[in-house]
Amino acid sequence: MSLTDFRFRLRWPAYSESLEKLKPSRSLFRNFQSCPHCEKRGPHPFVERINDCATLISRSDGETFHLVLGDRPIAYPAEKSPRKTNMVIARFWYVKERNEKCGMLTGTVIIMLRKPPDGIGLFKQLEIVADRLVDKINETPLIETFYEFDGDRLSKVL
Repeated sequence: MSLTDFRFRLRWPAYSESLEKLKPSRSLFRNFQSCPHCEKRGPHPFVERINDCATLISRSDGETFHLVLGDRPIAYPAEKSPRKTNMVIARFWYVKERNEKCGMLTGTVIIMLRKPPDGIGLFKQLEIVADRLVDKINETPLIETFYEFDGDRLSKVL
């Protein structure tokens, strides 16, 4: 266990439970370069990224949806200030098949989360966020566009 993981376990009791949920499941494709959902729909299944240096975080059930981290997280608020901010914003894109008559639903979801010290653990948090967004996409046809992540839960920001 790394020092950062130990700190997270002290700050967020549910952190270790969240890490357990990161284990791959048979029904979910994770961090793919070629989307199994798009392979079934047409000739261009490759996930395009805005920034080639950004970590690829993606999810798909291979049938009805895919979710992709749009770019690397950015500091929040974006205004320059003398102090460093401890918040970041991450943007995810998703596509969900509704049915034959209604077609596809596409959307962008913005997540605000606390940046861990030295940035270590940030991508673990984003993996957990991606899993929580998959749950929301599966629960309802239309999800909110702005959430805050507290280490385990996504909360809608008003």
